[in-house]
Amino acid sequence: MGIVRNQSVKNSISLYLGVAIGAINTILIFPHVFESNPEYWGLLQILISYSIVFSSFSHLGSPSILLRFFPKMETKSDIISFSILLCSIGFVLFLLLFTLFKSHLLSYLEASPILADNFYLIGVLVFCITFFEIFSNLSRSYLDATTPVFLNEVFLRICVLILLILFKIDIIIFNQFLLIYVSFYAIKLIVLIFLQWKSSRLTFNFKLNISSFNDQLKYGLYVLMGGGASILVSRFDMLMIEYYLDLKQVAYYGLAFFMGSVIKVPARSLTSISTPLIAKYFEQNDTKSVLDIYKKTSINLLIIGGVLFLCVTLNVDDILSLLPAKFSQAKMVVILIGCAQLFPLLAGLQGSILVNSPYYRSIVYFNLFLFGVTILTNILFIPLYGIDGAALATLVSIASLNFARVFYVFNKLNMHPFSINTIYAILLIVGLYFGIGLFSFTDYAIVNIVLRSLIVLILFFMAIVKFRLSEDLSKLLSDILIKIKK
Repeated sequence: MGIVRNQSVKNSISLYLGVAIGAINTILIFPHVFESNPEYWGLLQILISYSIVFSSFSHLGSPSILLRFFPKMETKSDIISFSILLCSIGFVLFLLLFTLFKSHLLSYLEASPILADNFYLIGVLVFCITFFEIFSNLSRSYLDATTPVFLNEVFLRICVLILLILFKIDIIIFNQFLLIYVSFYAIKLIVLIFLQWKSSRLTFNFKLNISSFNDQLKYGLYVLMGGGASILVSRFDMLMIEYYLDLKQVAYYGLAFFMGSVIKVPARSLTSISTPLIAKYFEQNDTKSVLDIYKKTSINLLIIGGVLFLCVTLNVDDILSLLPAKFSQAKMVVILIGCAQLFPLLAGLQGSILVNSPYYRSIVYFNLFLFGVTILTNILFIPLYGIDGAALATLVSIASLNFARVFYVFNKLNMHPFSINTIYAILLIVGLYFGIGLFSFTDYAIVNIVLRSLIVLILFFMAIVKFRLSEDLSKLLSDILIKIKK
């Protein structure tokens, strides 16, 4: 776990710095900048949502092919060239379909004029997101997950922060804001490609024997079907809110969803570096090391995610009180999304294990199952409960998927991520939620947020050190204490 721990710490710095900047943008600046026109913010989120969904299909599974088969290939240029070629073919196919059917899609969606006028930007965003994904996985294949994480989480959000300030002080109008916002995705892609070239990772073989890549292509198409369904699910709630309600409700939901989703940040940090190692261990038939990562990441993610869950949900009223009144209607969304994000943390890296195991085809069926549950629950709950219904649908869908996959991994690979410490950690989270929630604090929101968060951190810190809930976190905290004493 040494490489995982070291890279995870570096990634976490970028991720949490990005989350901090993102929180400033999303919670403090976006609502005030777009207080009079929340539909503008909703438009941004819808454009990004459609772009992420389309990009998850346009790459034809090439990022996953590169990540999985990179350790096996003696000549790295072969798999790099094939993956980029496949990605390019996929994007051209997407662009053709997008151009042909754009007007039909807009008509079916009964899109608002502001969405219809700017729908073309999705083509640019899909290109940037698609190729950023393939070059991110190239960087991760060389066990450098920090660079793409920094560009995606920190660089992009700093740029958006500056852009919001310029718009707020009337230096630019919204149409200019939108074009510059999209250009930031192109800039981060160019920077990532340049850094891979500078590190001598971009090596190509122009005499490809496509027939030798049949296994990779087959794997990529399986992952494409499953991964595409998964991405569609992750954005389906916003798309349905826009369809059933309007762009303003998308903005309100997006704010609350961001707050609840902060909890899953640790998983992104660990997954980005653990997945290449899991692929390597499966290639070496080292299931013991896979199980070791599976168990350690599960308890680590549950503890860190639990701390974040408590800091967010216990302070939700005070956080929302800092916003314009129209944005304060989403408390239940924050709580439901927060609960939903705890399930994949508890389940650990079972998705990465399945993708890199002989049972990778199951990912397709699981994600199609998730897709079906998500469609059904959103159609049922959004008309009844509005944006709260979308959050409830997300909770039901994510919980169902993770329970099913954990059981499947245990049945097929005889692995599960749980221990007695898992139970202790869950009891600690539940106890602190209801215990701290009983107490009222001051009349000042910022003071309350700081006090509750400090109490949560101190109590978790004491529990980790005293009861050694996690070997890695206990060692990390012990090292910190030693340095402080010195």
